[in-house]
Amino acid sequence: MTLEQLRALCGVVEKGGFHAASVALFRSQSAISIAIKNLEQELGISLFDRGGYRPQLTPQGQVLYGKAKSILSRSEELSSIARHFAEGEETEVSIALGAIAPVENVLDVIKQVSEAAPATRMSLQIENMGGTLERLLEKDVDFAIAERFMPVPYTEEVRLTSTEMVSVISPDFPLATHYPAITVADLEQYVQVVVRDTSRNSPRQTAGVLEGAHQWLVNDFDMKKRMILSGAGWGRMPRHRVSEELDDGRLLELSGKELDPLKIDIYLFRRANEPMGPVGERLWKLLQQCQF
Repeated sequence: MTLEQLRALCGVVEKGGFHAASVALFRSQSAISIAIKNLEQELGISLFDRGGYRPQLTPQGQVLYGKAKSILSRSEELSSIARHFAEGEETEVSIALGAIAPVENVLDVIKQVSEAAPATRMSLQIENMGGTLERLLEKDVDFAIAERFMPVPYTEEVRLTSTEMVSVISPDFPLATHYPAITVADLEQYVQVVVRDTSRNSPRQTAGVLEGAHQWLVNDFDMKKRMILSGAGWGRMPRHRVSEELDDGRLLELSGKELDPLKIDIYLFRRANEPMGPVGERLWKLLQQCQF
């Protein structure tokens, strides 16, 4: 039994026929047929019922097809690991960082890893809401540091820290004269500044957005803070991004129903069962040791 025979078996099943499998595997149709015939002779069973328009797996073939997929998956994983060992350190390691996560600690780790592996290029991109994990699941990046609102399939995760999203206004905001007695009902008549979700293919997410309120969408939290500081609107900000402004009075924190701080946990993610090179493994371990 060979891996080529197992690939032929899976190809016929998944592509719907011998010809389609030959095209997908870049082999002649006769080569596919011979591979299946030799496998059947070696095993002493029929894998396909060839009486219909398309070959159908026999009951025994169904069982062996499942085993073949598992063997091929492990073979590909082994080959991938071997390639990493042969190539040594990666040419690039990439991270998608959710915009609400504290970035300073992450930068310290990236600097440390980069100094130890100067040949590896480090790539960091900032994403919002669902865009962070979308970049990971679509294999645009190796790691994601992001909030998690629901279980994320096919990933390995480690909780890093948490942050608070606080509702803030400027003393120049029209309702500031009523502070601190400002309610959600009062804010419905004014602009809420919202950071745009950077998801490209997933349903857009929101958190802490006041339904029915007039919204201004911005691309990042820096612009959002500038707009709120100007008095143009109100919104939720990560506490660590506005701590100085709250301390010196340039921003005022709102409280009350639907306005109290939202605690959001931040996680480190990578795709499960996918081998990483030495630089990626070092980064994965060091990020977990961050003191946020």
